[in-house]
Amino acid sequence: MGVSGPRVSIALACFVSACGARYVAHETASPELEGVSYEVRLDEALERAWVSACFSGVPPTKLVAPPEAVELLADVYGADGESLPFGESIDLRRTNVGECVSWEVDLERATWGREALRRGGDVLIVPGILLWRPEGAPVRSSVRFELPSGMYVSAPWTRGGVEHELPADALTTPGNLAFLWRAPRRFVERGVEVELARLDGEMAVSDAAIERWIRAAVRAVDTFGEGFPHPRVHVVVVPAGPGWRPVAFGLVRRGGGPSVMLLPHGTASEEALTRDWTAVHELSHLAMPRMYEEDRWITEGLATYFQEVLRARAGLISREEAWEAIVRGLDRGRAVGTGRTLWREARDMGRTGAYRRVYWSGALWALEADVGLRRRGRSLDGLIAQRRSVLTEREVWRGRECLAALDRELPAPLLLPLAERYGDLRGFPEAGPLLRQLGVAERDGVVGFDDGAPLARVREAIMTPR
Repeated sequence: MGVSGPRVSIALACFVSACGARYVAHETASPELEGVSYEVRLDEALERAWVSACFSGVPPTKLVAPPEAVELLADVYGADGESLPFGESIDLRRTNVGECVSWEVDLERATWGREALRRGGDVLIVPGILLWRPEGAPVRSSVRFELPSGMYVSAPWTRGGVEHELPADALTTPGNLAFLWRAPRRFVERGVEVELARLDGEMAVSDAAIERWIRAAVRAVDTFGEGFPHPRVHVVVVPAGPGWRPVAFGLVRRGGGPSVMLLPHGTASEEALTRDWTAVHELSHLAMPRMYEEDRWITEGLATYFQEVLRARAGLISREEAWEAIVRGLDRGRAVGTGRTLWREARDMGRTGAYRRVYWSGALWALEADVGLRRRGRSLDGLIAQRRSVLTEREVWRGRECLAALDRELPAPLLLPLAERYGDLRGFPEAGPLLRQLGVAERDGVVGFDDGAPLARVREAIMTPR
């Protein structure tokens, strides 16, 4: 997750979920239920949605949804048109084989709070708000949309056609679902299929310029390891109004497939957007799996480190600018903190506001890990890419277990022992010795390089594309 300031992050925290994850118990679905087919109808004002669900096989006993969806449910109807009981779940015990159930969702109320974002006539929501699901493990499901003329739908799992098959995690993990009045742009960059949805709102740049911005970010992340970490990505651009920074906020969601939400300020130029770090930061998150809240210093640290490295590799900024950004970031991270261990600081940063300590402590850990690996003839992004098939075996990882899985590729563990040292620190880690070995020094407020330093070649290799 990328933020440009505490006010933005606090305001959007109501809508977004943190990059970390809480434990979700695994359940077992009834073997008699084979699948669910949804149909969704929307009004032109996007104030109301009407959803029906038909079941292949024996209907489940109840449907469930995220807690925030409960108060948005206006009514539920059985096959005979009579109301069905509902509360925290929809009771289907009166539903027979071959019958469907329908419900009405108050989308306008969703946009008042944390359930949705509205920009003009466009709305971005979490799919689980609309599509209540059978309790238990995911079953095969599909959705068909009946939209007003001129309206489009955009999601990680939509690729044209009328009926869309839903991936297994589309309704159990938060994702992005956009309804908008302009067609999403679809293109291929470096072999990556990109769907770009741009919500309503004033921007100083054209839609074509926004596409060029996203293309540049994809090219930058394509320099990570063996290339861009996924064959497809969904990007939602939500204009954030005027502001002095190019991008106010960014967030990754993974339900139904990788999806990145970016909130650029309407006054930003194309050059400013292209040079900005936020899109590269969010897209680089896709190289690693989701982790728990206390592990966010690892995931955010990796993205913070690579936002500078990858932009330099792609030529979006110079190597000098990248190293200066790292040095300045470490200075900002050193200035905040609450004296908690880094594990606890990461868990509590939404309450304490110690984002910079968490992000930049993690970035320094990533730099030290990368240097250590390069001295062994490896690299951090190369190792992560090489172990990608292992990292995708789970939806959510414990940080220590993930690093241990990466370390198993090495003759001797490196990442986990280093993380244990960093994670137990109650203050900001010391960066000076490592930077001096790399030949990165600051004099009179200017960051420069010493090419005679012991690790000067490693410094140069870090910013060099493969």
